[in-house]
Amino acid sequence: MSLVSRVLDATIVLSFDRSGFRRHAASFRAEDLRVDLTGRVAVVTGANSGIGKATSRALAERGAEVFLLCRSEERGRAALRDLRETTGSRRLRLVTVDVAEPDSVRAAVDGIGADRIHVLVNNAAVLPDDRRENGRGIEITFATNVLGPFLLTRLFEPRLRAAGAARVINVSSGGMYARRLSLDDWDWKKRHAE
Repeated sequence: MSLVSRVLDATIVLSFDRSGFRRHAASFRAEDLRVDLTGRVAVVTGANSGIGKATSRALAERGAEVFLLCRSEERGRAALRDLRETTGSRRLRLVTVDVAEPDSVRAAVDGIGADRIHVLVNNAAVLPDDRRENGRGIEITFATNVLGPFLLTRLFEPRLRAAGAARVINVSSGGMYARRLSLDDWDWKKRHAE
């Protein structure tokens, strides 16, 4: 990593935007992207937009069977159509799931028939401006960004192990810098939106 990148990344300035990506992309190796994933199964949460959709596209283009886990069936269907058109892959599957809801996560895992999962990308996330709860009374940011991915990973663990050299990728963003974490009030019960 260059000195410029180290300085800019440490200050957060120009790191979590397109310029940061472009700066880091200069050191990408083209041969690392030439991978054949035929016969591999990938699961991507938050796959209907942004990083999740781009990840799903890249996996499909390389031959993987990709399960798109999306909260909104409507937006998920639109992403599925787009990805099928742009990649030519017919090995894309839509699974509707609300990662913040444990019962929804369990149903999604049960609905995915693959006996092996080679790649799990926990990408779905929220960062609301006010306190919200899931159906069990757990603050929605914690339920979506921490508990849901943990449960999904644990439930898929036997299938990840069966795949051999599986990968679990947890995606985060610079959005976390927009709010301070109060460890005394991590579930946002005492404070008000700033």
